[in-house]
Amino acid sequence: MIFFYILMFTSPFYHHPFFDRGFGAFTIVKGIGAICAIYALFYLFLKGKAPSYFGTTRAKLFLVICLWGLFSYLRTGPLSSWAADPAFSYLSFLVLFFVTLTIVDTPKKIFWSLLSALAGIAFGALYMIREYQKYHAMYADLRPGAVIGDPNYYTLAALLILPVAYFWLRGLRQEFYRYSIVGMFLLVSAAVALASSRGGLLGLVAGVGYLVWTSRKRARNAAVLFVLLAVPMLLAPRSPLKRLMHPDYADQLGAQTREKAWLAGLKMVRAKPLTGIGLGLYKPLLGQYSGDPNFSQIAHNSYLEYAAELGFPALLLFLWLLWATFRALGKIRQITQRSEDRFLYPIAAGLQCGIVACIVGDFFLSAEYLKLFWIVVFLSIPLERLARERAIRKEVPVANAS
Repeated sequence: MIFFYILMFTSPFYHHPFFDRGFGAFTIVKGIGAICAIYALFYLFLKGKAPSYFGTTRAKLFLVICLWGLFSYLRTGPLSSWAADPAFSYLSFLVLFFVTLTIVDTPKKIFWSLLSALAGIAFGALYMIREYQKYHAMYADLRPGAVIGDPNYYTLAALLILPVAYFWLRGLRQEFYRYSIVGMFLLVSAAVALASSRGGLLGLVAGVGYLVWTSRKRARNAAVLFVLLAVPMLLAPRSPLKRLMHPDYADQLGAQTREKAWLAGLKMVRAKPLTGIGLGLYKPLLGQYSGDPNFSQIAHNSYLEYAAELGFPALLLFLWLLWATFRALGKIRQITQRSEDRFLYPIAAGLQCGIVACIVGDFFLSAEYLKLFWIVVFLSIPLERLARERAIRKEVPVANAS
């Protein structure tokens, strides 16, 4: 399991100088993933019983989305090196799906998986804080993120896990874990402020708003979260709040280029609404559809990129997957709350808030290849099964007594 936890630790990084180092297309993180896959095969053989891989709606939707994307890739032809193509990401997610559902089969494994991801995000926060400390005097508009790869994707990854960390802060009794999570939460909060992602800010507002609205003590939670999250943004020299309220020339230029990319994306959708232009072709064909041959960037909108590259059917499948995951986590939250499962309830409640933040953040980021998002979707499957099993075991003594 240690290699899977290392894989979870690396999941928030977009391009890391160590984990993404390697020989040609083979990198350290790919090697770790291969070891996890081999371990999962041995684990499955020794256990002698396979889990229900496609017993849930979201598992089936994930498989159809992958097959749809891979078929689109084969239809349009290869783009570049096999490891850089989006098709390789889909194949990697299929392997990650198999590994996660095979070996993550206890509540403690889910806990340690998410704690490893939180530790990775906190480790990335150290990079960002150090980068800001070293270079902010030379670059007034600095947005640190050279080591983590991209501050926007880092922010979205953080928003998926931060709500879980907040629920852990309230519920964990062991002082070692509690203080460790407090430290990691504060580091990530400062890094999110320095990342200055406007789309991430809107996702944060949505996730925190949902957390507060569904909690019993709304005023207290709102006050605590304001101190933990809003105060660092108010103190940061170039926070996402300040960029949103008082955009400078670079911010205005960025908004204009995104609008230009979105208009071109809508033209792609109108041109091929059912099949799309082809997996991974949004950026290469952006110049053609925008009328500017030199214009090239990503969509900065996951939903538009799905519709443009793979067509409306793929977009509907992705939206269905988001809804199915949100709904499943809501059911798990109710089950664990009724059974007073203080171990799994914070995980279910936190991940549901994280999915809400991700749904909003996806409007402003091309995040359909964000590894941590898919891991959350995959973890929700064993989480549901374990929550139901633990709830049934708690009900058995009561039934016998009656």
